[in-house]
Amino acid sequence: MLGIGLLLLAIGLYLTHSYFYALLLFFGFVTNGYQLIPPALLMAGAPTDKLTDLALVFLLVALVSRSRMLWWSIRRDQLFRWIGIFIGFIALDGLYSIWSEGYELGGVLRVFRVNLFLLSFGVFFIVPTPVLMRLFHTIAVITVIQSVIFLCQLVIGQALLNSTMAGSEVATTTVEKFAFTRFYNTPVFLTPTVFYYLFQFRCRSRAIHWGVLSILLVTVIAPLHRNYIFGIVVMSSLYVLFQQTRSQRAFYISLLVVIGYGVSTVDMISSRINEGLTDFNKTFTTGQSLATTDYGENTFAFRMAHLFERINYITAKPGGYVFGIGLLSENTRQAEQLSFEVGAFDERTGRISQINTGDIAWSLLILQLGFVGTILFIIVLIQFIRLFYRHRLVPFSVVGLLTVSVTFLISFAGTELLMIPFRTLIVFLAVIVTKAAYNSPIRTIQQRSDSPDLTQAQSLEIEPAW
Repeated sequence: MLGIGLLLLAIGLYLTHSYFYALLLFFGFVTNGYQLIPPALLMAGAPTDKLTDLALVFLLVALVSRSRMLWWSIRRDQLFRWIGIFIGFIALDGLYSIWSEGYELGGVLRVFRVNLFLLSFGVFFIVPTPVLMRLFHTIAVITVIQSVIFLCQLVIGQALLNSTMAGSEVATTTVEKFAFTRFYNTPVFLTPTVFYYLFQFRCRSRAIHWGVLSILLVTVIAPLHRNYIFGIVVMSSLYVLFQQTRSQRAFYISLLVVIGYGVSTVDMISSRINEGLTDFNKTFTTGQSLATTDYGENTFAFRMAHLFERINYITAKPGGYVFGIGLLSENTRQAEQLSFEVGAFDERTGRISQINTGDIAWSLLILQLGFVGTILFIIVLIQFIRLFYRHRLVPFSVVGLLTVSVTFLISFAGTELLMIPFRTLIVFLAVIVTKAAYNSPIRTIQQRSDSPDLTQAQSLEIEPAW
């Protein structure tokens, strides 16, 4: 019941305008107890075992209590209007799933509720800009602490952080050749924190700043996630080339070259990169069909086969182009009737997972939302990028822009794009940038006369925590 008590505390703090601590608790629910507090301890005696359910209750209560702010926010910027359209389509997809497909209401709601976190901008807009900035800095500091703990896992060979997904165990694999254990519980907000310390924030002490950056960059490399490393390097390089001054460009390029050379000298890392390149070449240069590929030896081909099998299924299904199969979750009676052959083996059910996947975001999107819903989601992503780029001179815009870009790049090798933490944080950053643009001397947007009272920031600078 401790989690229920914290939920009630968070709601009380929010309604009494103690926004910082209320949202700190909210993000704690979103991130599975900041991956530090065992969920079993927080949820003992509660009717649910997922902290994200508590986050959803907080979100709904906050939205209802501040409904005027939600509707004003939707009118405020094109991004938030598109989010409203996307949520409206998913609601329509849910009705289609219940009335046309006969899916169970509980299963439909399990899929629908994940998307509601995109509406969290209605919760954030009423909070003063300096409070939002201070909150992000606090989350970044927590992420640094998580990174230290994550690296300790590699030394002792035992998981110390919670899983990034509520209700799931920490997954691990062993690289037999090097007797190295890979942990799949990296800090959930590692990507924005890396860009925050790399391009946005400077610690008072140069030594501390370089120490923090070193910890974060090693945490990026340590899981040996090839696509993630590639995404961070590519987006950092592009930002340096196009946005930095000549002196800064030389500094960052030198830094990237040194890091790249150092990484390439580590046999285990270079071996993983070479394996990835080999997979890619085999898929596109051998002329071998996906159906005859050994997926155990070629992970990229597996993901492509996973995607195209789902596409072929919904294109043959009446209404599939518009709604896909609908909002169907894995553990339902209707899901058991599906017969997909490509997917991860679920040891609990003894069969291939028909819907859930951790390998490619687009399979799940197209399967559940069809082509129409997927296109709407892509438009929402483009609107995020557009907002961050339009306000690129405003603090935190670079963090949001690079985070969305990296997550999109790795969406063909993971499902972070669809996860609650990513959706919540990227909306959080969009609100910070939009509100900061009002208060910044650099006016990139005009404040409307019909807007509600937004607390004006005295400064856009953040007081360093160390």
